[in-house]
Amino acid sequence: MNEHTEEEKEAMKEQDSKLDGIAAVGIILSLLAMAVFWVSNQ
Repeated sequence: MNEHTEEEKEAMKEQDSKLDGIAAVGIILSLLAMAVFWVSNQ
């Protein structure tokens, strides 16, 4: 049986959105870093 209670589902959703936020910030920071690096090499 792999049934999750509503509370567990909510907790999992919160964790997912937190991870999505961290991933988005990481992507933005790496893009910014690449842009700065690229510009400074011009």
